[in-house]
Amino acid sequence: MQAKGILFDLDGTLVNSLPAVERCWLGFAERHQLNHSYVLKTIHGRKAIDNIKLFLPNKPESFITQEYHWLEQLEAQDIKDIDEISGASHFLQQLSSLNIPWGVVTSGTKKVADSRFAILNVAKPKVFITGEMVFKTKPAPDGYLQGADLLGLPADECIVFEDSKAGIESALNANCQIITVNTPNSLDNNHMLNINSFDELVINKLNQNNFEILKNKV
Repeated sequence: MQAKGILFDLDGTLVNSLPAVERCWLGFAERHQLNHSYVLKTIHGRKAIDNIKLFLPNKPESFITQEYHWLEQLEAQDIKDIDEISGASHFLQQLSSLNIPWGVVTSGTKKVADSRFAILNVAKPKVFITGEMVFKTKPAPDGYLQGADLLGLPADECIVFEDSKAGIESALNANCQIITVNTPNSLDNNHMLNINSFDELVINKLNQNNFEILKNKV
């Protein structure tokens, strides 16, 4: 798989935040007496504000905003059990050492994303798009199109790393190449690779602008 830049989702892709995410949303479900299974099935890959509007359709905007800030604070503080997806920090360090452009596109808020990204042993990239910066949430392509533009690249020359259904659809809609993380059931002709660990990948710089990513055969 050859490209000129890389965009990463954050939750479930670079960091394993699933226990914390689900704890917080279950707290929200309890707070509003919502069906737990429905909430957990719906939330992944989407902006929190869009989920809250979906779950509380008849509430006024002021109430939605209040609940959004309540959840954001809860998620930013709950980093228990969050760790990196195996090999993620080392992989990002490799990209920087090879001068390969990369960034993050997450549906999470800046406060929550900053808290979770800090778990990684790397500097925050210049391209770091959070939910507040994108008008249409995943599966719309807006976030990845914006990320590619900030990298100075066409979207079809970028590889996206994703784990959620909405995120994969977003990358497809942006015409990006895709590597899925811990989602083997999503693998089809559009998903060139699926990995469980970043240690499975080998990066080769082909020239000043291009690189290739291969799956380690060992």
